[in-house]
Amino acid sequence: MNIQTPLAGLADYRLSDRTMIVQALGELRQELQTMEKGKSLFEVMCPVGLILSDIADKLELSPQERHAFLGGKLCNEVAIVTEKLTNKPI
Repeated sequence: MNIQTPLAGLADYRLSDRTMIVQALGELRQELQTMEKGKSLFEVMCPVGLILSDIADKLELSPQERHAFLGGKLCNEVAIVTEKLTNKPI
């Protein structure tokens, strides 16, 4: 059996940043659909701040990027809620 070496430039192929963002947001939507057991996402009532925090998580934002995206107040509110839910300080 012959093993071919990868073509030049293909061995280090990486999805574009835009594609990775779309995939991460799609995963978030799937998680929401799973949590809601097939209910229409148009009918779901949920805190916008937590959705924004979930988006920051999916995009793997750094603490600085997260602060710029969410703002200081929402970052603190999310940290408080997360700590209460997990009983772990963030």
